[in-house]
Amino acid sequence: MAESNTLNPQTYWYNATIDHYDNHGAGSATYPMRYLVDKTYFNPESGPIIFYAGNEGDVWTFWDNSGFMTTTLAQEFGALVIFGEHRYFGESMPFGDASYDRKNLTFLTAEQAMYDYVELIRDVKSNLGLEDRAVIVGGGSYGGMLAAWLRMKYP
Repeated sequence: MAESNTLNPQTYWYNATIDHYDNHGAGSATYPMRYLVDKTYFNPESGPIIFYAGNEGDVWTFWDNSGFMTTTLAQEFGALVIFGEHRYFGESMPFGDASYDRKNLTFLTAEQAMYDYVELIRDVKSNLGLEDRAVIVGGGSYGGMLAAWLRMKYP
């Protein structure tokens, strides 16, 4: 485990499905969903993944105010830290400048956002060869509710 590290989150983009539920997402358009990854304290041999379920705001705002997850817990458990940005917030806009047009708001639901996170976590685990790692999900306020609902719906 690293000592006296400075956090170094990197920004990535994931092609998230806009509509996960019509036809099980088959043929749905995608949008670029922003997420952050920090490996500062990650133990590649045994470290879990700590995932922050982003809520209604820019993902960097939550990163900047979540030291308990990004530092304390990450260091304690040797965890890989991932922060997902909620659809329709920050730079994760499914329809670009038209995201808040009435006709496009139908996809702004907790269920769609949760499935974004499920698919993102699966993709990151697969790409990094971490399929066997535990995922600890947290968040604050609405993001905390998303974390609890993710645990219930996608254990």
